Amino acid sequence: MKINEFGKTGMQVSEIGFGGSRIGGFFANKNGASDALNVLQKSLDAGITFYDTADMYAQGESEALIGKAFRGRRQQVVLATKGGYCLPAQRKLMQRIKPLVRPIVHALGLKRSSLPSAVSGALSQDFSPSYLTAALEASLKRLQTDYVDLYQLHSPRAPFLQTGAFGEALETLEKLKGQGKLRFYGVATEVVEDAPFCLSAPGISSLQLGFGLLDPEALDEGILAAAEARGLGVIARGCFGGGLLKDGLDEDALKAATPKWRRILALRALSEKLGRPLLDSALQFCRATPAVSVTLLGMHTEKHLSDNERYFRSPNLTAQEYAELCRYIRELKEEPLYD
Repeated sequence: MKINEFGKTGMQVSEIGFGGSRIGGFFANKNGASDALNVLQKSLDAGITFYDTADMYAQGESEALIGKAFRGRRQQVVLATKGGYCLPAQRKLMQRIKPLVRPIVHALGLKRSSLPSAVSGALSQDFSPSYLTAALEASLKRLQTDYVDLYQLHSPRAPFLQTGAFGEALETLEKLKGQGKLRFYGVATEVVEDAPFCLSAPGISSLQLGFGLLDPEALDEGILAAAEARGLGVIARGCFGGGLLKDGLDEDALKAATPKWRRILALRALSEKLGRPLLDSALQFCRATPAVSVTLLGMHTEKHLSDNERYFRSPNLTAQEYAELCRYIRELKEEPLYD
């Protein structure tokens, strides 16, 4: 596992990071907690040292599992979490009764997508000083640590980023940094269009954004280059297109799943030309992009870890292959690939 500098922070991070959004929760399998602890510990043994989570993931259970997994191994990992989302009353209730509800969910075979919005509730955001301070304290408790290495504002949108409230949020994080509760702070953007508003923000050390073969906009719009020039650590998520790049999805399934289905089919054809599975090309593309400090991969079972390790061990892209992929995805952007 290659170790990268994380911007100008001085932190050393594994080039592959563990995305913690899918560990824990009502819809994990019956052995979800034990599977998650197992894959967390084995991922560290495999050389992954960067762990990205958030207080809203599985109503805090993702943080709690990471805290439990690395109790006694804290100095070996870089912990990154996020705050700013508020759990609606429904989810707070579910958080308290989760041990009782989870067996019912399994027995009925319920899926996340089957829940009506009235059950899950609508998320809201709060980046006020008091909320962020309390949210960080709660995260520290779940993570069983006195500090986090990186604390990120969770998906603030452009209207907020253009107000003085953004500056107040950053001032709050700077104060918490001074108190030793976090080492560095940054922003995890929801969409790439929000990223430019973060590039000149004072004090931030990182930028997280969606980036990959399916969503390469940050490359051509100069955002990655600007982040690198600023000395920010760049965290790329969505390398595998949220599962859309995996094998087994035929054209009809892709059409039903995403308006980007034509782009995916075109990427498959190019990857076959390169003699690589598409997931292999997708991971190697992110690894080969100079500005990217760490590429997040979601996993919650040992099989996910072994699959990701297999793609990771594939040969690196040659300079010619990387250039061809860059040229090809630029050409795809010019074609009417969206319905």
